[in-house]
Amino acid sequence: MTFLLSLIFAIGMAIAILLALSFGREAVMQRVDTSLAGLAAAVASDEVEGDTFSVIIRPLSDLGDLPRKFTKVAERGGGTINLDREFKRAEVWRVQIANDSDGTPILIALPLDDSEDALELLGDTLWATSAVVLFFTLSIGLAAGFWAQRRLRKINTTLDQLASGDLQARTGIERSFDDLDALARQLDRTAVELERLVAQTRHLSASLAHDLRTPLARLRARLEMLPDGEERGAALEEAARLSGIFDTIMRVARIEAAHGTEGFETVDLGELADELADIFGPVVDENGKRFALTCENPATVFADRKMLVQAIANLIQNALVHGGQDVELFASGQEIGVSDNGAGVDTKFFSEITKPMVRLDTARETDGTGLGLALVRAVAERHEADLVLSENNPTGLRVALKFTKM
Repeated sequence: MTFLLSLIFAIGMAIAILLALSFGREAVMQRVDTSLAGLAAAVASDEVEGDTFSVIIRPLSDLGDLPRKFTKVAERGGGTINLDREFKRAEVWRVQIANDSDGTPILIALPLDDSEDALELLGDTLWATSAVVLFFTLSIGLAAGFWAQRRLRKINTTLDQLASGDLQARTGIERSFDDLDALARQLDRTAVELERLVAQTRHLSASLAHDLRTPLARLRARLEMLPDGEERGAALEEAARLSGIFDTIMRVARIEAAHGTEGFETVDLGELADELADIFGPVVDENGKRFALTCENPATVFADRKMLVQAIANLIQNALVHGGQDVELFASGQEIGVSDNGAGVDTKFFSEITKPMVRLDTARETDGTGLGLALVRAVAERHEADLVLSENNPTGLRVALKFTKM
């Protein structure tokens, strides 16, 4: 923007200088013409004894010893001529055909070297001044631009950090010199309020989940004291389901509230996939489905191993409940995840199913809490990784954690 404005300024300045020089030259010529006409009217051609250094006065019949350009310009009625060499110590002459005191047309000419030198000096001065002004304008513009750009970069970085879940990010701009400073301060105030509201919401969710666990545990204990029967088993199953929901809510809240890299370690995705296959492979087989493990050049990442185990466990559970007969655990490059060959999910719902308590089965007739992928997304955000959902080939859903920062 600074260079563009400076270019516009330079073009405007150049046009202004050219116009000023053009109008200045025209004004000088008008004054010279007026002087020549007045001088011609004050003399008589038959009384002129010869040329002087500063003026040439000749009858139109006596132009033979003058340079040929004088004759040509006299035929046009006057004008400015530039000679190839000095004539009477001047190269530039202003020629006019005017009437003398007797009314006889004569040629009268004045040298313009001094005027041309003055105009040239004026032009050089204007060009030099414009160059200096342009330099300072460009310098000030660049300084102001870099200053504004630095503050915009702070604002943009803060917004990126807030978007990635770091609600403690601030621009740190305290002064208020212009609108950018005011915008930065408003962003900081908004971030403070956002952090407070999110913390309040997380605390409320965790508190509710924690406070309800105690009466739920008491309810479960009472149910276990009842005589064996179908109703008792169903009640205990529902109590266990509720307890699982509360546990998941608390885990999601703890993951989202965490910051920094405490608990992180170097994790080989291939070794992690092997361990998870040993743990969950038999579980998949017990549910009458086929389990497969695929490792292709797995990378090593800096991550929280326990969180990754939780995330993959949730993906495998989702595949068992909603997927087809084949469940595949894969570790490929910077990705680790689970795919199945079930009915899959319409791509337009990909952004929805990772939200807490969102289920495509609005009637809630199938198993699930709507928290599985929400926990996986929380783990991905905690590691600044991408949660990639895609259609499996030929059918099914593929969910992967893709680590962009290792």
